[in-house]
Amino acid sequence: MHRTRVARVAAVALAAAAFTAFAPAVPAIADPTVRAAEKCPGVSTVGRYCGYHAGTQWAELGSQGNHVKEIQALINETTRYGEPGGTKLVVDGIYGAKTKSAVTWFQWYYGSEAISDGIVGPQTWEMLRYGKR
Repeated sequence: MHRTRVARVAAVALAAAAFTAFAPAVPAIADPTVRAAEKCPGVSTVGRYCGYHAGTQWAELGSQGNHVKEIQALINETTRYGEPGGTKLVVDGIYGAKTKSAVTWFQWYYGSEAISDGIVGPQTWEMLRYGKR
């Protein structure tokens, strides 16, 4: 089990490095936050990836960082959250009340009520990255 996790983490790191090395150059005047969230392509070892965080770091109310930006962008770009006419999440890396509400909705809509707790752990990352399995 430990070796599998180590291998998976190594594969994710390698994929992120490869993605970064071959990503097109972004003009200096473009806001990198906007550019990264424009699309969330699939990466074979990571699943869906929006350019902020390739891992599966735990996130809950009060969390901050690139992993939270990745969650916010994945919900905005790969789900129906905020439609029709609703407001998408601000991709700011702060796991506040609006992000918790969106995560809880995502867990309920795409998963089950059993995991609709608003906390992004392994099961929610799996759904965000790969969809229903």
